[in-house]
Amino acid sequence: MLKKVIVGTALLASASFATFSNFPVPAAMSGDAKIVADFIVHDKWKGLDLSAKARFVPVQNLELYLKLPFRPISRYDGENDHKTGMENLTTGVRYQVAPMFAAFLDVTFPTGKDKISDDGFNFYFGGQFSKDFGAVGLGTEAGLSITTEGDDRKKGPMSLILNAELDPNVSQVVSPYFGITFDILLNDEKTRGKKSAETSGDVGVAPYVGANFKVNQLLSFDACVTFGLGDDDYLIYTSGNKKMTVTWEGSVNFSF
Repeated sequence: MLKKVIVGTALLASASFATFSNFPVPAAMSGDAKIVADFIVHDKWKGLDLSAKARFVPVQNLELYLKLPFRPISRYDGENDHKTGMENLTTGVRYQVAPMFAAFLDVTFPTGKDKISDDGFNFYFGGQFSKDFGAVGLGTEAGLSITTEGDDRKKGPMSLILNAELDPNVSQVVSPYFGITFDILLNDEKTRGKKSAETSGDVGVAPYVGANFKVNQLLSFDACVTFGLGDDDYLIYTSGNKKMTVTWEGSVNFSF
C-alpha cells in the first residue's frame, strides 16, 4: 500500500504539468531548461522531488522534451521510509500542426527505483489548443495515458487527462497563471489479466495557481501550489485515503 500512496501522490502532484507546456512551440533553435523542486504533502507522508526538465526546438514547429526526476527525501509518519532514488525518465515530442493546435507524445520508461515508480511503460499522447486573447492567454490539453503491464503483472487503468490554463498578461516581470487538470480513469486495474480494482469512472481534480518571475530574457523563477482532489474512489485508489494532496513547487528556468 505504501508504494501506491507514494506513486499516487506523485501523480496528483504532477497532473497539472503533464507536458512541458501547452502553449505554442517556440522558435527554431531555441530551448528551455528547468530545475524543479516539488514538496509534496499527503496525510502522514511527505516527500521532496527534484527534476531536471529540458526542451529544444531543432527545426520550426518540432519540440523535443526530456525529464529526469529524483526523490531525495521521503518520510512517513515522521520517519525516513527509505523510499528515495531515481524515478522514471520521460522523453517527449510535440509538433505545432497549426498556429493554435499542437500534437504531442510522451513516453515514460521504467528506469526508476521499483519502490517509488511504476515498472511499466507509459504512453501519453493527445492534442493542444491555445490562443492569445491579448489580456489573457489560454492553453488547453487533452491526452490519453496508457500504462503497460509491469514486472508485478499489474496494468493500471487507462486515463483521459484534460487541462486548461489561463495566463493573464499583467506585467513584463510577474506573470500569474492558474488552471485545473482532470484525470478520468476509463477502465479497471488488472492483475495477470484479471480485474483487481474497480476504477472505471473515477475522477481526480488538480487545481493550481502560480506565477513566473522574470529576471531577464534568459532567467526566470516559478512558484506554484497544486491541490490534489477527486472523488472518494479515485483518492482511495491513488493515495490510500480520502485526504487532499498539496504540492508546493518552485523552479529556476533558463532560456536559450
